[in-house]
Amino acid sequence: MPLPRAFPAVHRSVLFSLCYVVAPAAALLAVAAPQASAAVPGQENLEKVARPFFREHCNKCHGEKKQKGDLRVDNLTIDFDSPKIMGHWEEIMNRINSGDMPPDDVDKRPKPDDIVRVSEFISGQLVEADSARQSSAGERVAFRRLTREEYANSVHDLLGVNYDFTDPTGLPEDPDWHGIQRIGSVLTLSPAHVEKYLAAADSLLNEALSLGPAPQRELVHWSPFEIRGWKSFQKEYEARGLAEKVRVDLVPNNGALDDRTINIKTAGEYIVRVKLSGLRPEGGRAPRLRLYAADIGRTLFEQDIEAPEDKPVTIEFRAHLPVGQHPVHIVNSVPGPNPEARRSRATGTPNIFTGLQSRVPWQMKFTDDNGKPILPFLLVDSIEWDGPIVNSWPTASHQQIFFGGESATKDAAYAREIVKRFAERAWRRPVTAEELDRYLKLVDKAQQLGDNFETSVKTALSAVMCSKSFLYIEEGKVATPSQKLTDWELASRLSYFLWSSMPDERLLATARSGQLHERETLRAEVRRMLADPKAEEFATSFPRQWLQLRRVGMFPPDKVLYPDYDENLEKSMIGETVGFFGDVLKRNASLREFLDSNWTLVNERLAKFYGIEGVQGDGFQRVALKPEDHRGGLLTQAAVLSLTSDGTRHRPVHRGVWVLESIIGKPPPPPPANVPALTTPDANAPKTTVRQKLEAHRSDANCNACHRRIDPLGIAFDNYDAIGHWRTVETVTAGVGDNPALDPSGELYDGRTFKDAKELKKILVDDTDKFATAFTEKLATYALRRGTTFSDRNELRHVTERAKASDYKLASLIEELVTSDIFQKR
Repeated sequence: MPLPRAFPAVHRSVLFSLCYVVAPAAALLAVAAPQASAAVPGQENLEKVARPFFREHCNKCHGEKKQKGDLRVDNLTIDFDSPKIMGHWEEIMNRINSGDMPPDDVDKRPKPDDIVRVSEFISGQLVEADSARQSSAGERVAFRRLTREEYANSVHDLLGVNYDFTDPTGLPEDPDWHGIQRIGSVLTLSPAHVEKYLAAADSLLNEALSLGPAPQRELVHWSPFEIRGWKSFQKEYEARGLAEKVRVDLVPNNGALDDRTINIKTAGEYIVRVKLSGLRPEGGRAPRLRLYAADIGRTLFEQDIEAPEDKPVTIEFRAHLPVGQHPVHIVNSVPGPNPEARRSRATGTPNIFTGLQSRVPWQMKFTDDNGKPILPFLLVDSIEWDGPIVNSWPTASHQQIFFGGESATKDAAYAREIVKRFAERAWRRPVTAEELDRYLKLVDKAQQLGDNFETSVKTALSAVMCSKSFLYIEEGKVATPSQKLTDWELASRLSYFLWSSMPDERLLATARSGQLHERETLRAEVRRMLADPKAEEFATSFPRQWLQLRRVGMFPPDKVLYPDYDENLEKSMIGETVGFFGDVLKRNASLREFLDSNWTLVNERLAKFYGIEGVQGDGFQRVALKPEDHRGGLLTQAAVLSLTSDGTRHRPVHRGVWVLESIIGKPPPPPPANVPALTTPDANAPKTTVRQKLEAHRSDANCNACHRRIDPLGIAFDNYDAIGHWRTVETVTAGVGDNPALDPSGELYDGRTFKDAKELKKILVDDTDKFATAFTEKLATYALRRGTTFSDRNELRHVTERAKASDYKLASLIEELVTSDIFQKR
């Protein structure tokens, strides 16, 4: 793992310390692997479902007398401790699903329903085994790495410094397990993580501590001449008396404007001010300002702007910027005409836009003959970069860490106390003398190499931030194994559940008192923490993972088929769903509202997409829904409908699978290999809907067995296209005749029928108990950072039953989960 050449030599010892400290985590994870135990229902169903199927269809070739392919199934167990046995079960499921086994030459083929039952049994056991492996029931110590969001939140709470984890120098994206990105066994540690953690700790401490002179705050002003790149013409316009009137016009999709570069000498917080006007055409969209730093791949600011030509506004925002020269793309991000095809000004001519009345014939027309805008455009007067913003020097973090101030005696005892206090906050627990001794050696070594006291201490602090106790959530002790969490461990579990960050001083103090595990104390802490602004992390992170919102936009919609789709709409879709969850949480409303509601949250962009009138601005507003809006609850929100599409058409099967996974909690078994695509009708045949093609696909009995469970749950939403727009006919390009009318009716596997999405939602509301059970299991997976086992689900049923007394109110359900026995177990 080579370090940058410029990296201080003394910090190489930090890397060796990191390897020394982190390596035991990986070793323990490998040595103390959890013991997966077969659930009782698994054994029962093995005898009732699998063995009869094997006796009738498999034992002849894979039994006691003959084992083709070295596979014997008549005595196959459900002990998933063995990777070989687990592989056998998975291969059996795949072969049965695909129709490869039994082979075609057998006398009797299995019935499709029997294949489904066996596949569901095996699939369920594989999931159960996977969850059991993630459980720490058989471990002495469990280590679960922080996600990159949790890391960023933790360093902010620890140092008061922002860490931009999505930048190129940030951390790799975290993988997920069934949508959840917090699963300990999935969040591995790679060499890339080690390098980035080391570099991040060094840069974050450099920014947090005052190890040199105070950085000079500078104000960089970009006039229209700098923004446009015509600085050489400024004197000419000053001589003509026009310099003060010059403004930069930004038309929709203004790709002709070159990037401007801002040189950041000191990393930190910067205030950016943009003075501009924004003109909206009557009945059209407002212009939208976007500042995008191309080299770090980050949108610094984006917002609709409305201000008259003669009354510009100044927009102010903050951005955390790293050192370097950053090309900034300044754009009016409303989709529109290609400016290269019809330019706003002549090539090479500095005829800069000065006002609506100064247009000449060859320039793009912005207004009609009455001076009213005919397209959304921006008029920019200036952009200022002000920073870095430092409220005090030494910084607040420096003063907190070096608590003795300038008058302190800078000796070994002072260094020891500094490292001790810092490590206890960073590690969320008391620190042992032996641990401190190891880190104090780094201070001594740095001083021997010539570093001053503060810089030497910083070396130890960097090592603390690179240790397993900071990067991982630790549960359990080798010396004193216990199935119950200590109060310190409970504080971390609770804090990273509700805040995605480290515990605050009050929570740590409660843990220190030994009272945190008490039911009423826990209940009070949950209420306090949910009322804290930091609970916004849970309100944002959990629905994104539960509903798999990261898949929104994964397959960008075809711009020809869906010209109304843009990045602003995509963000608005996600914003509605996340905001909807947050509103239910804040009001402590019932889970039923996730299934159906008479309200939603929209901003202007999404309201226009939905056809809802009377909403203006970027901010989300709660609106009452009417029947003709065809919305309500999560299932008919555009984000949910679009994440199950492929960018060209809606996919009922994908939507059905999503409902089974996320709402009903009964995911179907994986599809067999080499599933044939839906048939393409003859070009001269009448146009057909996707539903009709699926019905032809289901004519195969082997396909129908699974699809009759899945398809109705997706077909119910056929009135919504690939981006979630309401329609009554399906646009079909292949075939002849009119576009066919949609039929969203269906019959569920249990025989209940519905005629559209509205009636299906009523059925789901009737099954709120089942939804609450599925939701609670997903919530527990998120909170415990592992899959739930059969024994877990028994305990979770008690949680759900207690929550039912309050009509499944969301915040109350969270309280019941946190105060349950399962939350305090490892």
